[in-house]
Amino acid sequence: MSRRLLLGALLLVGAGGASAQPTVYRCGNEYTRVPCSQGRVVEIDNSATTAARRAEAARVVASEKRLAEDMARDRRLAEAAIKPATAGSLSAPKIAAPEAKASSKPKSKKKRGKARSEEREDFIASVPKPKK
Repeated sequence: MSRRLLLGALLLVGAGGASAQPTVYRCGNEYTRVPCSQGRVVEIDNSATTAARRAEAARVVASEKRLAEDMARDRRLAEAAIKPATAGSLSAPKIAAPEAKASSKPKSKKKRGKARSEEREDFIASVPKPKK
């Protein structure tokens, strides 16, 4: 009994999908299922075009899937190549200064007076003591 019921349900579903499509009319710039004066019938049975579109869509989906997998693989490789920062350092790593070229002129031994404050030491801010 249940097999007959299942078979009947499948036949109903199949028959619903195979039903003929309604006629479509073009009335000026409007498309309708109701015929109108000076309306033209528009062919909408394009099963070959639909099959071609579906095949093209399946090809695009496969291509996009391959592209997404390639991008994910490249991202994982790039992330694996990144070296993590050391735990004790909060500042950027120090980069060694390029070696200075030896100049033909001898360096002058004359000093300009006081060295700049940046060259001597770090700046330390302090709050002045209130006057009594």
